[in-house]
Amino acid sequence: MANRDRMTYDDMNTTRSGKGASDRKGASNRTVIVVVVLLGVAICIGVVIVWINLFSSPAPKPQPDALVIDAASVDTNIEEVQTTKPQTEVPAPSGDRPVSIPSVQTPLPSAAPVQRSQTSASLTYKEHIVQEGETLESIAQLYALSKETLISINRIRNVLSIKTGDVWNIPDQDGQLYTVQPGDSLSIITSRYNPTLGWKTLQEINGLNNEVIHPGQELFIPSAKLEDDGSFANYARFVKPVDGRIAGLYGQMVKYGTKDEPVVLQGIWIDASIGTSVQASGTGIVVDIGNEPEGFGRFIVLSHNDGYRTKYGHLNEIAVKVGDQVTQSSIIGTVGSSGIIDRPLLYFSLEQEGIALNPINFF
Repeated sequence: MANRDRMTYDDMNTTRSGKGASDRKGASNRTVIVVVVLLGVAICIGVVIVWINLFSSPAPKPQPDALVIDAASVDTNIEEVQTTKPQTEVPAPSGDRPVSIPSVQTPLPSAAPVQRSQTSASLTYKEHIVQEGETLESIAQLYALSKETLISINRIRNVLSIKTGDVWNIPDQDGQLYTVQPGDSLSIITSRYNPTLGWKTLQEINGLNNEVIHPGQELFIPSAKLEDDGSFANYARFVKPVDGRIAGLYGQMVKYGTKDEPVVLQGIWIDASIGTSVQASGTGIVVDIGNEPEGFGRFIVLSHNDGYRTKYGHLNEIAVKVGDQVTQSSIIGTVGSSGIIDRPLLYFSLEQEGIALNPINFF
């Protein structure tokens, strides 16, 4: 019995001793694990720090601060402006006290005309606001224009219906608005309404890119200037170079000499006896002389002001040479039948800036 109890006691002691060793071993293992984990965390943190320093993009640079204005300086400047300009109060967006800001006043309408857009290098318009008490006569006098010009430009139907506040267009010269009709050309319009004006000038005045016009289009035609005796001032109209019947019209299809196919006349034919004197249609300079046996025969070309040129063909004799200055109606040659015609006549053409014109419109 005693032996059994001792054995039992020994077994119990042995068991306890083994359990304590196991506990110590487990604690040691947990310590190692904790150390490893902490070391791993430290390594991760170090890696993250290195990554951020080496590979992350630099932080954006701070934007410059908004311009700060010294309130005292602003107030001082505003006080200086107040002596010359009115001010208006506007609330500051930040909720601070209101700051006075100089304002610019728009001038009120007055009797003085306001400049309008320029339509060309030669013509300008102004706007006029009709004031109380003004009449057609007073406005025309104010701008040194004719009443007819104001009526035409502003499409006034009834001079008694003019009222305060109406806005009128005021040209810088007398003239009229013309509505283009079918068959019109710039040369026809100028020869009809202002013989002193070349078609090229009319084109420039109206700001046209070329000489093409269309029915219904409106053109400004300056008034012709008249002398005291009623004649045109500096009148540049051409004269008929020789007396005789018009045998061929400008633009007409004609059988020209030995040519089989009909051609379109770019000038006119004038019947006259051989040897009849041919006069310069206008004052100018002789710029070309020649002989085309299969064309115009003996011919003369004169250059005139404003880009005009005249040509005289099928002459019998030539009385001038290149470079001669001739006056209107001076003799430059005689009628003949040279070239590809079969009877005496004069070929006469007129052009401006290379554009053929109908000479009859200028006689």
